[in-house]
Amino acid sequence: MGKKHKLVSLSAIGLDSPGLVSKITTRIFEIGGNIIDVEEYCRRDLFSIFLIIDFSASKNSMDEITTTLKTVENETDLKVSIGIYDEKEIPHLDEKELHIVNILGVDQPGIIANVSIFFHRYNINIQNCRMIARGKFFSMEMVIDTNKMIVEPRLSRKEAIEKIKDELKSLCTRINQSVVIQSENIYKRAKKLIVFDVESTLIQISSLKNLLKKIQGKAKSIESTFKFSDDNKGDVQSLIENIRMLKGMHMSDLEKFSEALQLNPGTLELIQILKSMGFKIALLSSGFNFVIKKLFEAAGVDYAFSNTLKVNENGIITGELEEPVITGITKNEILEFIMNLENINRDQVIAVGDGSTSSHFIKNSGLSIAFKPDETGVTTDGIFNSDQITDLLYCLGIPKTELDKYLNEDHE
Repeated sequence: MGKKHKLVSLSAIGLDSPGLVSKITTRIFEIGGNIIDVEEYCRRDLFSIFLIIDFSASKNSMDEITTTLKTVENETDLKVSIGIYDEKEIPHLDEKELHIVNILGVDQPGIIANVSIFFHRYNINIQNCRMIARGKFFSMEMVIDTNKMIVEPRLSRKEAIEKIKDELKSLCTRINQSVVIQSENIYKRAKKLIVFDVESTLIQISSLKNLLKKIQGKAKSIESTFKFSDDNKGDVQSLIENIRMLKGMHMSDLEKFSEALQLNPGTLELIQILKSMGFKIALLSSGFNFVIKKLFEAAGVDYAFSNTLKVNENGIITGELEEPVITGITKNEILEFIMNLENINRDQVIAVGDGSTSSHFIKNSGLSIAFKPDETGVTTDGIFNSDQITDLLYCLGIPKTELDKYLNEDHE
């Protein structure tokens, strides 16, 4: 081979059986090859492996090397393909710009085709793709390289990446899929804290609207004027900002109204699974503490911040809140407080809200997810379009075998 420093790629696929990796790597060692990259998979009794091998130190000719490598076919019953390259023809890993993309939702034809066509249009290379779940529910993880993607001249690199993310989120919304996009360096940093904006993620919106309407009706009966819109999740925020309108209402009435509140399906199960995996859980709410305590008292969360109504000795609401008052603005301050207590940075935080101004604290976390956002073009790493809050588990990089274990234990 002289000084050409030739590299050889070897790929093999076929039925799985014990000893395949040993047989392949033994042949490589015998002819002086050094394996510099390898990927191996085994799924549903099908085996595949891809290797890049450096033979620059081998005393064998290239014909001898390829002939020996082809003998692996007879020894293993695998289909073997061999390629020969100059080192400069193979991109170095430090030249890649990698991102992790999770697609999840109800399975349907065309999901992979739609997403792969999108990436091809922008010259984005799919480095790796694996199915996490398939059946009625679909979940897929892709590793993509945007190093050579098409960039409009008017855009900076950062702006071009954000544009791609926004367009991918729009595409997934159109095909009724949820999507989360993370840069690989952020993805690999261990997450320690998961914080939820309660009203926009964990409580069923229909039951929340019903509570607000009952409060509105009671406020009218005590001659207070307060109006809620019909479809705005931010009504809780409006209620806090106009808390004086509740003056004169008996606390027991408010507690009775809150009995109709319901959690989104899987909420308590999700929190229990995350706790068992070692995550710290924080709940931030602009609502009232007696509601949060009642709904989540069995969940064992680590932090829960919400508002406390002031009442007089007769249990009548005074129209004031105890300090600190939890609003969309102060939620970010509370998150900073929790991070300081836990001695962690924002890269180690997963934050889930609806992406609106009331949950803007999520946008600078290590992983930000907008759950069923009302607004379009939210600046988060991902959007969930389904009602299943447990889909969060598919975005944590958990191996499928471990994920199945947690989910199966939860349903036993």
